[in-house]
Amino acid sequence: MDQSLAAIRRKRLGKASRGSAYRQGGIRRLPKDDGVPGILPYLLLGGACICALAMPVYLLLQGGMPEPTQTFFPPTHGSDLVSKSVADYPIEGEHFNAGELVKEGRALGEIHEYTHTVVEFTDFFCPHCQEAHTNIIEPLIRHYVPKGMVRVESHPVAFLADESLSAAHAALCAQEQHKYWEVRELLFQTDLSDRAAAEAEDIDIFDAHLLKRIAKLASLDMYSFAKCFSSGRHRDEVKRISQLARDLGIHATPSFLVNHKRYEGPIEWDELMDMIKVRPSKPPGHKRRLPKMPIDHTHPKMVERMDRIREARTKAAPRQQAATQEAIEAELEQMVAA
Repeated sequence: MDQSLAAIRRKRLGKASRGSAYRQGGIRRLPKDDGVPGILPYLLLGGACICALAMPVYLLLQGGMPEPTQTFFPPTHGSDLVSKSVADYPIEGEHFNAGELVKEGRALGEIHEYTHTVVEFTDFFCPHCQEAHTNIIEPLIRHYVPKGMVRVESHPVAFLADESLSAAHAALCAQEQHKYWEVRELLFQTDLSDRAAAEAEDIDIFDAHLLKRIAKLASLDMYSFAKCFSSGRHRDEVKRISQLARDLGIHATPSFLVNHKRYEGPIEWDELMDMIKVRPSKPPGHKRRLPKMPIDHTHPKMVERMDRIREARTKAAPRQQAATQEAIEAELEQMVAA
């Protein structure tokens, strides 16, 4: 009995000692840490790293980062210049299909019997191409394309650097949304004066932020443009155009095909004007037809003119009759003599 009572007493004391380790002051406590950390610190650290990586991307996409000093003017296409745009703010699935480059998206002007063609091969990373845009292509689009005298085609190539490929690819992403010409104009507004310094310091001029600003100024569907640019789906098309230019003997930009005749380098405006103002020869058998205009015989000048004609005929009648009589007599004399 004594032994059983002692065992029960020891058992009760053991439970009390263990309970004291978990309870202090009536409040239940967790067991002491044995030196192994829990999972919560790792979750907090991982969340902080994700925020640090994602925040710059979020700021870039949302426009929260400071704007650079580069100044852009809104594109004039769609207002006073010819454009391929189908909507001011195109929407994917409604105005365009993602990944589809519409035929004739890089051409302005219809082909008529007497239309001259100017095909441009340009590089957006080329300063001379900017000059050609200002001095050649834009005046053609403004003054000659609307009149049906000239058809202009533009094909971006990547001859100079990766920057050329990025800018040309962005232009083709805009072509998906029928706004190649608007983005082309904005790309040519980019300041390339520090191009050499940027290349030396390995700094991209046509970076994601600059292209995003251009896309916003052109009123593109930003989400669709971002998907297109990040996918790189039109880079092969840019490379194909570049190889096509080389196959045509073009190795420098800007270069032009004016009525299928190649001109490499900047072309003189006066020379171009001489070419597009010369009308091609008329087709065989061509006759100019004048419109028939109604004649007002009651007009005073018309009445006066008719009176002069009648008077001249009246004066000439006796002379004509005398000449006719003399001719008859001479013929009779010949007949008698025979």
